[in-house]
Amino acid sequence: MNPDRLVRHRVLFPSFALAAALASQGDAVTVIRAYENGLSGIQAANPEVHLSIERDPALPGELVLVIDYPGPGNDPAARDVRCEAQNHDWTAGRAISFQIRPSRDMRLSFSFLDRNGVAYTTWTSVKEDVWQPVRIAFDAMRPNPYFQPPTAKLGSPIDVSDVKGIAFAPQDRAAGRFAVTKFVVLR
Repeated sequence: MNPDRLVRHRVLFPSFALAAALASQGDAVTVIRAYENGLSGIQAANPEVHLSIERDPALPGELVLVIDYPGPGNDPAARDVRCEAQNHDWTAGRAISFQIRPSRDMRLSFSFLDRNGVAYTTWTSVKEDVWQPVRIAFDAMRPNPYFQPPTAKLGSPIDVSDVKGIAFAPQDRAAGRFAVTKFVVLR
């Protein structure tokens, strides 16, 4: 098969992995953040990070959050996007799931504060210009080694019974763009 045709096929149609991930959304027990209310409850740490809600033809009927971000600066949190959790109790599940489509290969950080005030963070690498699923198991999350609030009860087991929100940010060295689907908790 012609490689150009393969590239067009991947861009126009969701991959089998994405189709499986979308099907697994049926395993979602809680929505963390969806976009039916636009950008309400969603904010960027920096006015140079531009947020919008759009539709993507590869995901019929699904709203996505699009993030246009500048290159990195001196503040490591300057490209953070924060989303208030629509539902705070995630104990019915074991993992967080969403899909992402970046304009370039990138590394993404994903964080939240648990009920004990401990900042949990993980990092994942994603490939450019294709929708791909991301699944983050709670038991794979670790306390953030670079930052903890002064009131964090370090040493406590992770407690997702009252999570107020999530944050995520690109960790690459250039400006770019990416889109994410709703964030859900899976069984």
